[in-house]
Amino acid sequence: MMLKSALTAAAAASIVIAPASAQMLSAEQAREDLQALYQGLQEAHYDVYASASPAMLDDQFTRLMETLDGPVSINDLHRDFQRFTALVRNGHARVEGLNPGWSEHLEAGGRVFPLDFRIRNGAVIVTGAPEGSPVEPGDEILAINGEHNAVWLARVTRNISAETPELAYSMFERISPYLMWIEYADTPAYRIEVNGPDGHREVVLNALDWASYTDQPVADAGPDLSGRHAEMLTETIAYLRPGPFYNIDATTTAEAFDPDATRAYVGFIDAAFEDFLEAGADHLILDLRDNPGGDRSYSDPVLAWFADEPFRFYSEFRMRVSEQTTASNAARLEGRREEDYGISGEFAELFSRAPNGDIVLYEIDYTDPHPRRFDGEVYALINRASYSNAVSVGTIIQDYGMGLVVGEATTDMASMFGAMEHFYLPHSGLQIGYPKAHIIRPNGDERLHVLTPDIEIEVPPMSGTRDVRLERLVAIIEG
Repeated sequence: MMLKSALTAAAAASIVIAPASAQMLSAEQAREDLQALYQGLQEAHYDVYASASPAMLDDQFTRLMETLDGPVSINDLHRDFQRFTALVRNGHARVEGLNPGWSEHLEAGGRVFPLDFRIRNGAVIVTGAPEGSPVEPGDEILAINGEHNAVWLARVTRNISAETPELAYSMFERISPYLMWIEYADTPAYRIEVNGPDGHREVVLNALDWASYTDQPVADAGPDLSGRHAEMLTETIAYLRPGPFYNIDATTTAEAFDPDATRAYVGFIDAAFEDFLEAGADHLILDLRDNPGGDRSYSDPVLAWFADEPFRFYSEFRMRVSEQTTASNAARLEGRREEDYGISGEFAELFSRAPNGDIVLYEIDYTDPHPRRFDGEVYALINRASYSNAVSVGTIIQDYGMGLVVGEATTDMASMFGAMEHFYLPHSGLQIGYPKAHIIRPNGDERLHVLTPDIEIEVPPMSGTRDVRLERLVAIIEG
């Protein structure tokens, strides 16, 4: 499941490029940015203290403020501000984009941590290693540079915004070279304790140049699930991978939900279902694995094709009104025709009627089933890297009884703090993402809990690039 290309997708969720790191800020400018960061989160996040105590955040704010006593680079601010924001313990509260020092590191020929790994039930299992290495796929990492797993994992995952350790681990696996660089910088070699068929041993591995790292095989790489795809797998089983629920060709946040791109996407979805109906498909596999999420303007047109009653993605959608959210939403409307305002237009109307700080309820009309409707059996395939709106799609299918959710439990939450907006820090220009809403899944369960599949399909370790889950699901359907 290691996704080396995820590094180019900015942690599978962001398309933001951080400002150039050559700029240096004075201590006063850095402190003003930190003040703007914390104040912005307090004012605009739906509930910044839902998983973090005010005393703890205040203490960490004061500690960080005291360290800003001289000129500081954008690289250092990005790192320190992300660590502070991660204390909120919410996957949608973060400093957007990868640290600009990462691309500079690679362009200068910098090296990276040499192993791929996955983290399951507290065990760190090697899945990729340099050719001829004394470490092999299947070995278990016990310690790095003298730090046992509990220590170095906590050290690295402090850089990840996540509700739970499992969510942090699933994100870590996908961009591990970047996050190891954040903590270990230019470490030339790593002392690694492993346990495997040859017993417990300590080895020293040199860091790898980027080309060597990306060329090494990964034993449990899994299938390539990027992009969008539709086909008939058999004479009766249709397969649809809708891809991210936003414009995958976007280069800026504003382009992510460009109306023309949305219309083109809906055209792709409609054509796929028309082909499935013409082919006589009576089963559909909707592949939501490795899907970072997005917006209902992309997901509702998919669900409408097999819904048998009107639906919507929540039982309750609560939003905090703030100056930051109003401005972020207004920026999304700039340059759009009024007929293309969509949900953002509805938000603007709602915000205009409430003072900052108020919690308002967002009500949308239910989405009707498609007139043509696919009435076969539906299976939504999920995994631990199904995030955000991809999880919401799974909850709709499960809660409305549209089909069965199959695969591996997600690590992201079924009821979540989401519906992201952004504000910018005044001096560094860093973009801060935050959730303006608390979105409760259709069945009304508000618990902080993952989406659990109706049918669990485990994948054996070291299965290479085979799509074992898909193969087993097809066997289940045919059986």
